[in-house]
This record gives sequence, structure tokens and C-alpha cells, in this order.
Amino acid sequence: MKEQDLITYCGSYGGSCARWQGYSQFRELVSLLNEWVDTQGYQHWMPRETRDFDYNEFKKGLEFFSKKDSWLVCNRCCKGGDGNPDCEIRKCCVELELEICFDCLDFPCEKVSENSEFIERARQYKTLGRDEWLRIQIEKADRGFENHTKKYYQLNVSEDVPKA
Repeated sequence: MKEQDLITYCGSYGGSCARWQGYSQFRELVSLLNEWVDTQGYQHWMPRETRDFDYNEFKKGLEFFSKKDSWLVCNRCCKGGDGNPDCEIRKCCVELELEICFDCLDFPCEKVSENSEFIERARQYKTLGRDEWLRIQIEKADRGFENHTKKYYQLNVSEDVPKA
């Protein structure tokens, strides 16, 4: 899939979504946590010592979230058919044959006019132009930016022992 295909109808970048197949930070973090809790020995004593926490269900959850081939992982982004099929912006763009909501002659309409984040995203997209906006989004995704939280996540795990 090409980077421009990851521009969503609402003007986000799918490559910065934790559900996107290429966004591996979340799955790597969960896998590391799954390994880490076992290295601490929790599997030996928690199931018998506490009734307030189901360790086995916790481990199932970690295994589920670390899978690359679950329904949770998007492979095609919204324009390819993944994502929320009931999204009003998606439905509108498909009906009007628009690549992005910002190109609509009625933008901003009542669906988005109250959403300041959406309006700001449109302003940036229009000011920078698609190619420059996309370049910036790809760079942010490469540095671990996640769309929903608006935070950068980086995982640094090494098998090397640090030098003293």
C-alpha cells in the first residue's frame, strides 16, 4: 500500500494509528510486557494468591494484543475497506467521490464544523499541500507518533549489556 493511500477520509494519517499493521510499537510493547511479567515470576504465585485479578485472563489479553494477524490489526486503512464502516465522514466522501473531506465544496459542514481539531488538521493540510503534509505525517509515524493519543511511543530493548 502506498503512503498516500493511508490518508484517511477525515484527513488523518493511518500510518500513525496503533491498529495499522505497519505501526508495530504497540504490539512490540505488549509482547515485551508479556515476556516481562513472566520473567518476574508472576505466573507462579499470582493465580493462587489473589482473587481480585485473573492472571491467566491478563496473559490471554496480552497475547491477543500482540498478534499481528488479529481482527484488531488494519491492513487496508479506511479507503481500502478497513476501519469503521459507519463513519459519517467516510460515507459522505464515498457518496461525493472525494479523496478527503477537506476537498468538499461545503467544507466545513455541520458534521465537522464544531470539531476544532478537525478544522486545524484541514488548515495544515491546505497550507502545506498534500505532499508536504504527507511527508510530515510519515516522519511523525516513523518516530512513533500515535494519532489517537497524540503522543510519541518508542521502545528501546537491547540484548547488549550497557557498559559501565
